Order: sequence, then structure tokens, then C-alpha cells
Amino acid sequence: MVNASFITGLSYLGKTGEPLLTDSCWVNLDGLRAKEALAIRQAEADAERMGVGVTAEAQSIFDALSKTLPVQWENSDILVMKEVRVRSPYLSDCVFGGTDAANNRVKKVLELERRRLQLFGT
Repeated sequence: MVNASFITGLSYLGKTGEPLLTDSCWVNLDGLRAKEALAIRQAEADAERMGVGVTAEAQSIFDALSKTLPVQWENSDILVMKEVRVRSPYLSDCVFGGTDAANNRVKKVLELERRRLQLFGT
């Protein structure tokens, strides 16, 4: 919206061509298909990150682990680096498999995330 008192002059520049002529309009179908494929891949990746039948706390722990380590859901277990398994109730003593270093790293992240969850009361 323009305040009419601020208009100091007006010039007619002429008539333009029809903006909706089909000769001059086109859609890049290859670009649209590429965007669609990317959106589908992203949606599938997001769906894989959502645990089925797990608590909000478990999902929060999964999300925290996924920030620094490669993780995936395997039923209700969290599989970290394809070698360390974290079972419900997702405590430090529920970490199995993998090397000692990997185990210790996962336990440390678990402890920090549990502490964070207690601070924020979620």
C-alpha cells in the first residue's frame, strides 16, 4: 500500500506483452523431477530416524546420539556404528557390543543426554 501524498509523479511507459502466453512460458520438468526425488529421499531418511513404538525419551536419546555418531533403529534397540547396541531402558548399563572405546563413547553421550533430559524435565 502506498500513501498517495508521497507520489510526486506518474509516467506511462506503454503496454507490455501478454504475460501468460504459452509460447513464452515453460516449466523445467527435469528440475521438478530432481526436486521431487530429493524430497522423497529426505522424507524416507526422516522416517527411518523415527522409532516405532518407542518413548519420547528413547527418541530424544536417539537424536542426541545421531548428532555425533551414525545410528539406526533396530526394533526398539538403537544400533550405534553398526556394532554397539543400546537396549531399553537406554541406560549406561544397557550398552552392549563393540569395542571398549566405542562403548565408552556411547555411554558418555547417554549419560549427558539423560542429565540434559532431567534438567529440562522432558
